[in-house]
Amino acid sequence: MTSNDNGTDTADDTGSRTGTTAPAQPPSPSAVLGAAAALAAATVAVGYASWRWAPTGPLEPLPGPPWPYLAAWGVFCLAAYLLWRWATAYTDPEGGAHAVGVVTVAGMRTSLAHRPDVLPLWLYGALVVAGCAVAAVWWRRRVRRDQGR
Repeated sequence: MTSNDNGTDTADDTGSRTGTTAPAQPPSPSAVLGAAAALAAATVAVGYASWRWAPTGPLEPLPGPPWPYLAAWGVFCLAAYLLWRWATAYTDPEGGAHAVGVVTVAGMRTSLAHRPDVLPLWLYGALVVAGCAVAAVWWRRRVRRDQGR
């Protein structure tokens, strides 16, 4: 707050009451990598649990080892979360990790039930990650451009 000539308080141009606002600092790379690895490990654990202890319903897992599918979805989750954090480093919207985790678990559960070939799963997953990378670059450039105004 600042005072004008007639003694009344007005908000300063930063919109802050204290007048000391620091620009948003992105988290350290090691913290982001640790959070991404933790989220990927959690989704792989949930995927394994859904394969191991959920043998009923329309998404009943087929017999056979789940590891190629769990590995693919773990890598996709790691890449998606890292892209999310990079794209939103200066805005930090809430709920991104939840969205990445839910989509990853849903895809993992579906692929364990239908067992597509692993090679097309990796190829289509890489295409989706590449599309997300383009969207992340676009988003970050737009946000940084708007903050510069």
